[in-house]
Amino acid sequence: MSVLDRNSVISTNFFHINVEEKSKTKIRTDLNNKDLEVYLETLLVEIHNKEQSRQFILPPSSTIFKQTITIISSSKNLETGSAGETLAEKLLNIEMSTDERYGHLSKKDTHVKVGSFLQFTYTEKGLLRYLGVKVDHQVILDEIDFKKKAGLGLSEKIYKAFRIDFDEKNQPTRFSIYDSKAKLTKYWWHDFLELIEKNTDTYNTKLASEQVIAKLSNLKVDFPQDYTALRNATIVAFKQEGTMDYFAFIDRTIASYKSDNQDFDEKKIDIIKKLKELPQKKNFDTIFTLVPSAVPFRKTTYRLNKDISLSITEGILNLESKIWREITLDGKDLVVIETSEAKNFTLKKRRL
Repeated sequence: MSVLDRNSVISTNFFHINVEEKSKTKIRTDLNNKDLEVYLETLLVEIHNKEQSRQFILPPSSTIFKQTITIISSSKNLETGSAGETLAEKLLNIEMSTDERYGHLSKKDTHVKVGSFLQFTYTEKGLLRYLGVKVDHQVILDEIDFKKKAGLGLSEKIYKAFRIDFDEKNQPTRFSIYDSKAKLTKYWWHDFLELIEKNTDTYNTKLASEQVIAKLSNLKVDFPQDYTALRNATIVAFKQEGTMDYFAFIDRTIASYKSDNQDFDEKKIDIIKKLKELPQKKNFDTIFTLVPSAVPFRKTTYRLNKDISLSITEGILNLESKIWREITLDGKDLVVIETSEAKNFTLKKRRL
Protein backbone atom coordinates (compact mmCIF):
# COMPACT_ATOMS: atom_id res chain seq x y z
CA MET A 1 0.00 0.00 0.00
CA SER A 2 1.34 3.41 -0.90
CA VAL A 3 -0.32 5.72 1.67
CA LEU A 4 0.09 3.33 4.59
CA ASP A 5 3.04 1.26 3.38
CA ARG A 6 3.11 -2.24 4.82
CA ASN A 7 6.73 -1.75 5.89
CA SER A 8 5.84 1.41 7.83
CA VAL A 9 3.03 -0.20 9.88
CA ILE A 10 3.96 -0.81 13.50
CA SER A 11 0.69 -2.24 14.81
CA THR A 12 -2.93 -2.66 13.73
CA ASN A 13 -6.15 -3.23 15.60
CA PHE A 14 -9.48 -4.06 13.91
CA PHE A 15 -12.86 -4.42 15.63
CA HIS A 16 -16.43 -4.81 14.45
CA ILE A 17 -18.69 -2.55 16.52
CA ASN A 18 -22.30 -3.81 16.74
CA VAL A 19 -24.63 -1.36 18.47
CA GLU A 20 -27.75 -3.52 18.21
CA GLU A 21 -26.04 -6.51 19.82
CA LYS A 22 -24.05 -4.26 22.17
CA SER A 23 -20.86 -6.06 21.27
CA LYS A 24 -17.42 -5.57 19.81
CA THR A 25 -15.56 -8.35 18.02
CA LYS A 26 -11.85 -8.35 17.31
CA ILE A 27 -11.12 -9.27 13.71
CA ARG A 28 -7.97 -11.07 12.68
CA THR A 29 -6.70 -9.32 9.58
CA ASP A 30 -4.23 -10.20 6.90
CA LEU A 31 -2.77 -7.20 5.11
CA ASN A 32 -1.71 -9.60 2.35
CA ASN A 33 -5.38 -10.16 1.49
CA LYS A 34 -5.64 -8.42 -1.87
CA ASP A 35 -9.30 -7.39 -1.53
CA LEU A 36 -8.67 -5.98 1.95
CA GLU A 37 -5.50 -4.28 0.76
CA VAL A 38 -7.34 -2.56 -2.10
CA TYR A 39 -10.18 -1.49 0.21
CA LEU A 40 -7.82 -0.07 2.84
CA GLU A 41 -5.73 1.62 0.19
CA THR A 42 -8.70 3.45 -1.35
CA LEU A 43 -10.07 4.37 2.10
CA LEU A 44 -6.76 5.72 3.39
CA VAL A 45 -6.00 7.57 0.15
CA GLU A 46 -9.38 9.30 0.50
CA ILE A 47 -8.66 10.32 4.11
CA HIS A 48 -5.04 11.23 3.40
CA ASN A 49 -6.04 13.48 0.49
CA LYS A 50 -9.07 14.99 2.22
CA GLU A 51 -8.44 18.70 2.50
CA GLN A 52 -11.29 19.33 4.90
CA SER A 53 -10.28 18.79 8.51
CA ARG A 54 -10.37 20.49 11.87
CA GLN A 55 -7.70 20.67 14.55
CA PHE A 56 -8.28 19.87 18.21
CA ILE A 57 -6.38 19.73 21.48
CA LEU A 58 -6.46 17.38 24.45
CA PRO A 59 -8.40 18.40 27.58
CA PRO A 60 -6.50 18.99 30.83
CA SER A 61 -8.34 16.12 32.56
CA SER A 62 -7.53 12.44 32.08
CA THR A 63 -9.53 10.57 29.42
CA ILE A 64 -9.33 7.11 27.84
CA PHE A 65 -8.15 8.60 24.57
CA LYS A 66 -5.52 10.67 26.35
CA GLN A 67 -4.30 7.52 28.15
CA THR A 68 -4.20 5.67 24.82
CA ILE A 69 -2.05 8.37 23.27
CA THR A 70 0.36 8.20 26.22
CA ILE A 71 0.74 4.44 25.67
CA ILE A 72 1.24 4.92 21.91
CA SER A 73 3.80 7.63 22.59
CA SER A 74 5.95 5.28 24.67
CA SER A 75 5.38 1.85 23.11
CA LYS A 76 4.02 2.66 19.60
CA ASN A 77 1.95 -0.52 19.96
CA LEU A 78 -1.84 -0.74 20.16
CA GLU A 79 -1.60 -4.06 22.03
CA THR A 80 0.32 -2.58 24.97
CA GLY A 81 -2.02 -2.37 27.94
CA SER A 82 -4.86 -3.36 25.57
CA ALA A 83 -4.84 0.30 24.46
CA GLY A 84 -6.56 -0.33 21.13
CA GLU A 85 -9.23 -2.58 22.60
CA THR A 86 -9.96 -0.18 25.46
CA LEU A 87 -10.59 2.60 22.95
CA ALA A 88 -12.81 0.28 20.89
CA GLU A 89 -14.84 -0.47 24.03
CA LYS A 90 -15.22 3.26 24.65
CA LEU A 91 -16.46 3.72 21.08
CA LEU A 92 -19.05 0.95 21.51
CA ASN A 93 -20.39 2.55 24.70
CA ILE A 94 -20.57 6.01 23.13
CA GLU A 95 -22.30 4.71 20.00
CA MET A 96 -24.86 2.84 22.10
CA SER A 97 -25.66 5.94 24.15
CA THR A 98 -25.77 8.08 21.00
CA ASP A 99 -28.12 5.59 19.33
CA GLU A 100 -30.44 5.66 22.37
CA ARG A 101 -30.70 9.42 22.04
CA TYR A 102 -30.81 9.87 18.27
CA GLY A 103 -31.30 6.46 16.62
CA HIS A 104 -35.02 7.04 16.13
CA LEU A 105 -34.18 9.87 13.73
CA SER A 106 -32.65 7.45 11.22
CA LYS A 107 -34.62 5.32 8.80
CA LYS A 108 -34.53 1.69 9.90
CA ASP A 109 -33.77 0.23 6.46
CA THR A 110 -30.78 2.48 5.85
CA HIS A 111 -29.37 2.96 9.36
CA VAL A 112 -26.97 0.04 9.89
CA LYS A 113 -25.77 -0.01 13.47
CA VAL A 114 -22.64 -2.01 12.68
CA GLY A 115 -19.25 -0.72 11.66
CA SER A 116 -15.54 -1.46 11.57
CA PHE A 117 -13.11 0.43 13.79
CA LEU A 118 -9.61 0.30 12.32
CA GLN A 119 -6.58 1.57 14.20
CA PHE A 120 -3.01 1.87 12.92
CA THR A 121 0.29 3.06 14.31
CA TYR A 122 2.87 3.68 11.62
CA THR A 123 5.72 5.95 10.59
CA GLU A 124 5.65 8.69 7.98
CA LYS A 125 8.97 10.27 7.01
CA GLY A 126 10.43 8.73 10.14
CA LEU A 127 7.82 10.22 12.49
CA LEU A 128 5.18 8.33 14.47
CA ARG A 129 1.54 8.56 13.39
CA TYR A 130 -1.64 7.17 14.93
CA LEU A 131 -4.72 6.81 12.75
CA GLY A 132 -8.19 5.64 13.76
CA VAL A 133 -11.04 5.14 11.30
CA LYS A 134 -14.64 4.11 12.00
CA VAL A 135 -16.30 2.91 8.79
CA ASP A 136 -20.07 2.43 8.90
CA HIS A 137 -21.39 -0.73 7.29
CA GLN A 138 -24.06 -0.24 4.65
CA VAL A 139 -27.04 -2.23 3.43
CA ILE A 140 -26.12 -4.30 0.38
CA LEU A 141 -28.14 -6.80 -1.67
CA ASP A 142 -26.39 -10.16 -1.89
CA GLU A 143 -25.97 -11.21 -5.53
CA ILE A 144 -26.58 -14.90 -4.68
CA ASP A 145 -29.68 -14.96 -2.47
CA PHE A 146 -30.78 -11.31 -3.05
CA LYS A 147 -31.16 -10.72 0.68
CA LYS A 148 -30.17 -7.58 2.52
CA LYS A 149 -26.86 -7.82 4.32
CA ALA A 150 -24.49 -5.42 6.02
CA GLY A 151 -21.06 -4.80 4.58
CA LEU A 152 -18.41 -2.24 3.76
CA GLY A 153 -19.39 0.07 0.94
CA LEU A 154 -16.82 -0.01 -1.84
CA SER A 155 -17.80 3.00 -3.94
CA GLU A 156 -19.26 5.27 -1.24
CA LYS A 157 -17.63 5.11 2.19
CA ILE A 158 -19.20 6.59 5.31
CA TYR A 159 -16.48 7.17 7.86
CA LYS A 160 -15.14 9.25 10.71
CA ALA A 161 -11.42 9.40 11.43
CA PHE A 162 -8.75 10.90 13.64
CA ARG A 163 -5.04 11.28 13.04
CA ILE A 164 -2.38 12.11 15.61
CA ASP A 165 1.00 13.43 14.46
CA PHE A 166 3.98 12.98 16.80
CA ASP A 167 7.28 14.87 16.82
CA GLU A 168 10.85 13.52 16.97
CA LYS A 169 10.42 12.79 20.70
CA ASN A 170 7.13 10.93 20.06
CA GLN A 171 5.10 13.71 21.65
CA PRO A 172 1.71 14.45 20.06
CA THR A 173 1.75 17.74 18.18
CA ARG A 174 -1.31 17.75 15.94
CA PHE A 175 -4.82 16.30 16.31
CA SER A 176 -6.88 16.24 13.11
CA ILE A 177 -10.46 15.07 12.65
CA TYR A 178 -11.94 13.97 9.32
CA ASP A 179 -15.48 13.08 8.28
CA SER A 180 -17.04 11.83 5.06
CA LYS A 181 -19.93 14.19 5.79
CA ALA A 182 -19.67 17.91 5.17
CA LYS A 183 -20.16 18.60 8.87
CA LEU A 184 -18.05 16.89 11.53
CA THR A 185 -20.02 14.37 13.60
CA LYS A 186 -20.01 15.83 17.08
CA TYR A 187 -20.25 12.62 19.15
CA TRP A 188 -17.05 11.39 17.45
CA TRP A 189 -14.77 14.21 18.61
CA HIS A 190 -16.73 15.51 21.61
CA ASP A 191 -18.09 12.39 23.32
CA PHE A 192 -15.81 9.61 22.08
CA LEU A 193 -12.40 11.30 21.81
CA GLU A 194 -13.28 14.07 24.32
CA LEU A 195 -11.24 16.62 22.43
CA ILE A 196 -11.48 20.41 22.56
CA GLU A 197 -11.66 22.52 19.42
CA LYS A 198 -8.36 24.33 18.96
CA ASN A 199 -10.03 27.23 17.19
CA THR A 200 -13.53 28.51 17.89
CA ASP A 201 -16.04 29.02 15.10
CA THR A 202 -15.87 32.77 15.71
CA TYR A 203 -12.07 32.71 15.39
CA ASN A 204 -12.22 30.66 12.17
CA THR A 205 -14.91 32.84 10.58
CA LYS A 206 -13.14 36.11 11.37
CA LEU A 207 -9.61 35.02 10.47
CA ALA A 208 -10.50 33.08 7.33
CA SER A 209 -12.66 35.89 5.90
CA GLU A 210 -9.99 38.49 6.68
CA GLN A 211 -7.22 36.45 5.08
CA VAL A 212 -9.19 35.68 1.92
CA ILE A 213 -10.07 39.36 1.45
CA ALA A 214 -6.44 40.35 2.08
CA LYS A 215 -5.28 37.92 -0.61
CA LEU A 216 -7.95 39.13 -3.06
CA SER A 217 -6.81 42.72 -2.53
CA ASN A 218 -3.84 41.92 -4.79
CA LEU A 219 -6.34 42.13 -7.65
CA LYS A 220 -7.41 45.68 -6.87
CA VAL A 221 -4.95 47.55 -9.14
CA ASP A 222 -4.94 45.42 -12.30
CA PHE A 223 -8.40 43.82 -12.03
CA PRO A 224 -10.61 46.22 -10.05
CA GLN A 225 -13.89 44.92 -11.47
CA ASP A 226 -13.00 41.31 -10.62
CA TYR A 227 -11.79 42.34 -7.19
CA THR A 228 -15.12 44.01 -6.39
CA ALA A 229 -17.13 41.00 -7.57
CA LEU A 230 -15.01 38.41 -5.75
CA ARG A 231 -14.75 40.47 -2.58
CA ASN A 232 -18.52 40.83 -2.41
CA ALA A 233 -19.11 37.13 -3.23
CA THR A 234 -16.64 36.11 -0.51
CA ILE A 235 -18.34 38.23 2.13
CA VAL A 236 -21.72 36.86 1.06
CA ALA A 237 -20.36 33.31 1.51
CA PHE A 238 -18.98 33.99 4.99
CA LYS A 239 -22.11 35.78 6.18
CA GLN A 240 -24.30 32.72 5.55
CA GLU A 241 -25.61 30.40 8.25
CA GLY A 242 -24.33 26.83 8.26
CA THR A 243 -21.05 25.00 7.65
CA MET A 244 -18.07 26.51 5.87
CA ASP A 245 -16.19 23.96 3.78
CA TYR A 246 -13.26 26.19 2.86
CA PHE A 247 -12.02 24.29 -0.19
CA ALA A 248 -15.55 23.87 -1.54
CA PHE A 249 -15.91 27.64 -1.09
CA ILE A 250 -12.81 28.21 -3.23
CA ASP A 251 -14.17 25.94 -5.97
CA ARG A 252 -17.66 27.40 -5.85
CA THR A 253 -16.85 31.10 -5.45
CA ILE A 254 -13.37 31.66 -6.89
CA ALA A 255 -12.60 28.85 -9.34
CA SER A 256 -16.01 29.02 -11.04
CA TYR A 257 -15.89 32.81 -11.41
CA LYS A 258 -15.94 34.04 -15.02
CA SER A 259 -14.28 37.35 -15.80
CA ASP A 260 -14.86 39.65 -18.77
CA ASN A 261 -11.08 40.20 -18.82
CA GLN A 262 -9.26 37.42 -20.68
CA ASP A 263 -6.04 38.21 -18.82
CA PHE A 264 -7.68 37.31 -15.52
CA ASP A 265 -7.60 33.51 -16.04
CA GLU A 266 -3.87 33.24 -15.42
CA LYS A 267 -4.10 35.48 -12.35
CA LYS A 268 -7.00 33.41 -11.01
CA ILE A 269 -4.85 30.26 -11.01
CA ASP A 270 -2.26 32.05 -8.88
CA ILE A 271 -4.91 33.42 -6.49
CA ILE A 272 -6.47 29.97 -6.00
CA LYS A 273 -3.07 28.46 -5.21
CA LYS A 274 -2.40 31.13 -2.57
CA LEU A 275 -5.89 30.80 -1.07
CA LYS A 276 -5.40 27.04 -0.64
CA GLU A 277 -2.18 27.69 1.28
CA LEU A 278 -3.84 30.07 3.76
CA PRO A 279 -5.26 27.59 6.33
CA GLN A 280 -1.87 26.08 7.09
CA LYS A 281 0.01 29.38 6.89
CA LYS A 282 -2.48 31.41 8.95
CA ASN A 283 -3.69 28.60 11.24
CA PHE A 284 -7.42 28.35 10.67
CA ASP A 285 -9.55 25.25 10.08
CA THR A 286 -10.96 24.23 6.71
CA ILE A 287 -14.34 23.14 8.03
CA PHE A 288 -16.30 24.98 10.71
CA THR A 289 -19.67 26.49 11.57
CA LEU A 290 -20.00 30.03 10.29
CA VAL A 291 -20.64 32.91 12.68
CA PRO A 292 -21.94 35.70 10.40
CA SER A 293 -21.53 38.40 13.06
CA ALA A 294 -17.80 37.61 13.22
CA VAL A 295 -17.22 38.77 9.63
CA PRO A 296 -15.59 42.18 10.22
CA PHE A 297 -16.56 43.82 6.92
CA ARG A 298 -19.49 46.24 7.06
CA LYS A 299 -19.21 48.91 4.34
CA THR A 300 -16.96 49.81 1.42
CA THR A 301 -16.67 53.38 0.20
CA TYR A 302 -15.75 54.31 -3.39
CA ARG A 303 -14.52 57.82 -4.22
CA LEU A 304 -16.36 58.41 -7.51
CA ASN A 305 -14.99 61.92 -8.00
CA LYS A 306 -13.84 64.80 -5.84
CA ASP A 307 -17.43 65.64 -4.89
CA ILE A 308 -19.17 62.27 -4.58
CA SER A 309 -18.41 59.07 -2.68
CA LEU A 310 -20.48 55.88 -2.78
CA SER A 311 -20.88 53.70 0.31
CA ILE A 312 -21.97 50.07 -0.21
CA THR A 313 -22.96 47.57 2.46
CA GLU A 314 -20.65 44.53 2.26
CA GLY A 315 -21.99 41.19 1.12
CA ILE A 316 -24.88 42.17 -1.17
CA LEU A 317 -26.60 39.32 -2.99
CA ASN A 318 -26.72 39.81 -6.78
CA LEU A 319 -24.64 42.98 -6.57
CA GLU A 320 -24.20 43.15 -10.35
CA SER A 321 -27.97 43.55 -10.84
CA LYS A 322 -28.17 46.44 -8.37
CA ILE A 323 -25.16 48.53 -9.34
CA TRP A 324 -23.14 48.35 -12.54
CA ARG A 325 -20.96 50.23 -14.98
CA GLU A 326 -21.96 51.62 -18.39
CA ILE A 327 -20.04 53.51 -21.09
CA THR A 328 -21.99 55.92 -23.29
CA LEU A 329 -21.46 56.38 -27.01
CA ASP A 330 -19.57 59.59 -26.37
CA GLY A 331 -17.22 57.80 -23.93
CA LYS A 332 -18.64 58.82 -20.57
CA ASP A 333 -17.99 56.28 -17.82
CA LEU A 334 -21.07 55.84 -15.63
CA VAL A 335 -22.00 54.02 -12.43
CA VAL A 336 -25.66 52.99 -12.59
CA ILE A 337 -27.65 52.20 -9.46
CA GLU A 338 -31.13 50.71 -9.42
CA THR A 339 -33.13 52.53 -6.76
CA SER A 340 -36.65 53.55 -5.77
CA GLU A 341 -35.20 56.96 -4.82
CA ALA A 342 -34.25 57.95 -8.39
CA LYS A 343 -36.98 60.64 -8.36
CA ASN A 344 -34.69 62.76 -6.17
CA PHE A 345 -32.32 63.30 -9.11
CA THR A 346 -32.52 64.94 -12.54
CA LEU A 347 -33.84 62.63 -15.26
CA LYS A 348 -31.66 62.37 -18.37
CA LYS A 349 -32.51 60.10 -21.29
CA ARG A 350 -29.46 58.78 -23.08
CA ARG A 351 -28.30 56.48 -25.84
CA LEU A 352 -25.57 54.09 -24.77
